[in-house]
Amino acid sequence: MHRDEAIAAVRDAISPQLHRKVTVTWRDHIWTVTPERLGARNNAARIVEAALAASDDTSFFDKMKLRVFGDEFGFERSIAITYPRQGVRGYVEGLAGSLNKKPVDATIDYSTGWVETTGSNTGRKVELVPSRRALQTALRKGTDNAELSVKILQPEVTEESFDQILLVRIGENRLYLYEDGKITHDWPVAPGQSAYPTPQGIFEVTEKRYMPTWVNPSPDGWGATLPPSIPPGISNPLGLRAINWSAPAIRFHGTTATYSLGYNASHGCVRMSNDDVIQLYDLIDVGTPIVSTQVAPYRPLVTTTSVATTPTTDPDRVQTDSTQNDGKNDRKKDN
Repeated sequence: MHRDEAIAAVRDAISPQLHRKVTVTWRDHIWTVTPERLGARNNAARIVEAALAASDDTSFFDKMKLRVFGDEFGFERSIAITYPRQGVRGYVEGLAGSLNKKPVDATIDYSTGWVETTGSNTGRKVELVPSRRALQTALRKGTDNAELSVKILQPEVTEESFDQILLVRIGENRLYLYEDGKITHDWPVAPGQSAYPTPQGIFEVTEKRYMPTWVNPSPDGWGATLPPSIPPGISNPLGLRAINWSAPAIRFHGTTATYSLGYNASHGCVRMSNDDVIQLYDLIDVGTPIVSTQVAPYRPLVTTTSVATTPTTDPDRVQTDSTQNDGKNDRKKDN
């Protein structure tokens, strides 16, 4: 054969190796690629050149013997097929770009004024090094299958985080308890006045306090005429239970001033009757999400008077106004 004929013959012989299909899989995802597409190379031309060079070194007499007697020319070389790492790397990274997916956290939507939750989803990430190694091994060993290595990514927040949700509807001035997506309880409450609004957004229960002690939050200011603290009991400004929010100095707490329920009457906290706050205390756990949103105009309680301007020891006024920073230091003194 002439040189070009020989090269073509050798390449035809190795063509099945270069065009064979290698299947890359992950679960029900299937991709097919060939070694040639991945940039596989061969040394057919160099081997043919070496064979022709060896033939040129053979004498005319030896060539005649080969032709007459049908002997074989004693030249053997293996055709090498190489698989560049760059091609495998680029292919696997391309698959990762289409397969990778970030996990999705469950979320709370209260844009309508009511609570709805969206579900979470797992994510996934192709592990590049072991996936490249698997494909490279399949190419070199002549096998037809390589499996991607994929890590499943878990969301940080799942639906289980929202098995209970508290919803404070400011303006309507009512508290709702959702359990597994449905309202199971609701209570009248007294959120903050317009001048001292209850914060809005998503918070959570950080602490449940049984029979809390009230500690005077402003002994040198508006609380100068009030005692340093009030021990647990029915006359305590925090009532019989207090449930702290993740918002600073804000809590659900009991009150004897039940006439204020249904109105915006506090300095930011959310008042409940003692019976209701005890029920709430027993129903929920620390970590329960709290959604606070305004759904209607404020309903002021006309009789509310601020002890900041009118100091008093009247139980109702103490109960009404001590909630501005009610007991922000009383964790140390809780009973």
